[in-house]
Amino acid sequence: MDADVLVVGTGLAGAAAARALAEAGWRVRTLDKGRGPGGRLSTRRKQAGGFDHGAATLQANTPAFAGWLAEEVAAGRAAPWGEAYVGLPGMSALVAGLLDGLDVHWSVAVAALQFEAGQWRAVDAEGRVVGAAPAFLLAVPAPQALALLRASALADDVVPPRMLDALAGIRYMPCWAALLETEPSAIRRLPDPGHGDVLGAIYREAEKPGRSNTGHWVLHATPAWSEANLELDAGTAAQHLLDAFIAMTGIGPEAIREISAHRWRYARPLDVLDPLPLEGHDLVLAGDAFGAPVSADLPPAERAWLSGRAAAGRLIAARQPKS
Repeated sequence: MDADVLVVGTGLAGAAAARALAEAGWRVRTLDKGRGPGGRLSTRRKQAGGFDHGAATLQANTPAFAGWLAEEVAAGRAAPWGEAYVGLPGMSALVAGLLDGLDVHWSVAVAALQFEAGQWRAVDAEGRVVGAAPAFLLAVPAPQALALLRASALADDVVPPRMLDALAGIRYMPCWAALLETEPSAIRRLPDPGHGDVLGAIYREAEKPGRSNTGHWVLHATPAWSEANLELDAGTAAQHLLDAFIAMTGIGPEAIREISAHRWRYARPLDVLDPLPLEGHDLVLAGDAFGAPVSADLPPAERAWLSGRAAAGRLIAARQPKS
């Protein structure tokens, strides 16, 4: 297949890496099991409009990330919102912009990897080769990366055992999110979840630039509640979050139009690793669990973008002639 590098996972980390590699002249092929761009910057589209049910905003703490967001504002894909930024018309536009013009394949679930004759090959559950290239960039949450690598009979000199051990030690904080539609005028003011046990954050979509759906809300459960109730079915989780919202706002049940829930099992990493000692034969890792240490206090999205750019840089440097 005509590619120099295979990128699996096209959230913000994978998309940033793919764009950097393409700008360096690499032929990039990207694969993602999702149906469209976003990852944890997803925007869920419904008949009545969109919901940013993943990361609600982006903050810039480093000059590089701030520079990229400024470029996105100039391109019309982002807008400032207070001290933060949001994507236009939804958060997923930021990932879509990075992937624009690249060879992207959606709804492709990679089940295993092969490495033969200097080529990485991605194989689906039916054993079909869905991508091949001499270099491989894996940009998925650590547990998913670990499961994929364990399912692949790869030699130790290709995937070092220390990589598997390190991936197994990375923990994540989950988050249940609810997508709520109410009658547009049912609530006049944005409620403050305060220190509740269930709801940790509430976002009214119409408060953000470029949105007009005044009855659209995104509810994020607290980390503690999300972890304790991680295995609930989505309908039950949605009802719990709705009950907490009703108790907080006093809104009548008759004003509720629709609610659904999404479980972010890997919302925020609790552990961050330096990927350099872990990487194998033309294999690099990217994501919010790699790169700057937790002590740097970078939001996961910014860490993911920086990690993707850094991973691309390591691949590019490895191909440079040795002086």
